[in-house]
Amino acid sequence: MSVLSWIFVAATWLVTALLFAVLIVRRRWKHFSVFTAYMGFDTALIPILCMLAQFGFRSLYTQVYWSSVLIEFALQLGVIFEIARIVMQPTGTWLRDARKQFILGGAAGLMLAAALAWMLTPPLATLSERLEAGSSFFTSLVVCELFVVMLLTAKQLGLGLRNHVFALVTGWSIWVIAAMLVDLLHGYYGTHLHFDALDNVRKFAYLAALIYWMVQFWQDEPARQEIPSELRAYILALHQRVNKDIDTLGAQR
Repeated sequence: MSVLSWIFVAATWLVTALLFAVLIVRRRWKHFSVFTAYMGFDTALIPILCMLAQFGFRSLYTQVYWSSVLIEFALQLGVIFEIARIVMQPTGTWLRDARKQFILGGAAGLMLAAALAWMLTPPLATLSERLEAGSSFFTSLVVCELFVVMLLTAKQLGLGLRNHVFALVTGWSIWVIAAMLVDLLHGYYGTHLHFDALDNVRKFAYLAALIYWMVQFWQDEPARQEIPSELRAYILALHQRVNKDIDTLGAQR
């Protein structure tokens, strides 16, 4: 690894550890438990991978790396559903239309991501590098698409984003979009042309997102105005009435 790569690794681990500490100390883990687990996992993982690489345990490094890729992908999906739960459960339970649209949109996005990743045929040197590029592009595209589906669903149903949720979505979207573009360029140029420079763009985008999250989660959300009880009751009654009308129309058909 180059000196710049080690600087990126050290800076990423330090900021990740600080963000994890912020989430614990400021008690943000109560609302963002999966995101906190993700940051805690990366805080422990980065030193392990560095030691395995430094002491030459290539086989063990490969096993740990690919296992961590699967775990991180699962955690990323968990973060998306955690955000969706916060945004689309304003009354404590999933809104009927929100759940349906999110599931349908997510399934369509998953199939699209698989198709695009399959068509990605970069001029890479080995099969393992080709699979790594395809899997990285697939995970980035899935996460990006699910975020888009969630935001579109929330907007269509008139659901708002809280400040911490908005900060998480903003930072994550910038990072994932940068990663996806880098994967596409890797697929075009291969592993030998502009590889390190492009990879540094991905690392810088993630580091910037970590710093942004650390600052935002340290700050308290501004106090939100409570909805009057009469208006809340009216909204819930109207929603139940609409669902009942939809069921009646469906039965008549």
